[in-house]
Amino acid sequence: MKKLMIIMIAVMGSWSTMAQDNAISKYFSNYTADTAFTKVTVTSKMFSLFTEIEGEDEAEKEVLEALSKLKGIKALINENPTDSKALYAKAIKSIDKDKSYEVLMSVEGNDENIKFMIRDEGSIINELLMIVSGDEEFLIMSLFGEIDLKQIAKLSRIMKMKGMNHLKALDNDND
Repeated sequence: MKKLMIIMIAVMGSWSTMAQDNAISKYFSNYTADTAFTKVTVTSKMFSLFTEIEGEDEAEKEVLEALSKLKGIKALINENPTDSKALYAKAIKSIDKDKSYEVLMSVEGNDENIKFMIRDEGSIINELLMIVSGDEEFLIMSLFGEIDLKQIAKLSRIMKMKGMNHLKALDNDND
């Protein structure tokens, strides 16, 4: 019985590893050698370091709590795309094939297109995906872990990483 439990845990663990091989991972792998893109990867270790920090006020404590639940960030950034609209369309098409992402919000205009998509299990958001296309940039960013959208929007005001400013659109709070 004990061996059966160990085998079941190992199989379930391998399934969760395979779940990381989703549309985003495949999309990112297409650009690993492309020098036109800046690739950013933040691991869970980085976020775990935030748990060592004591928040000074309630807002800081909330943000630190949200950070501690993140497992990572992956981003591809092209600041001088030759055709950002084509990159945007290709990204959307690639991600739509996965069928596990749901559009949360989209903003489409002449100068910029932004799409937020989520992958969730019930009420828990496991991944927030942001795709941005503008005249002078293309960005695709994936935040994964246990995600609280309100806290992530607040986090976007603090972090100075390129593209995080677009997450402010998720904040309905006017504080």
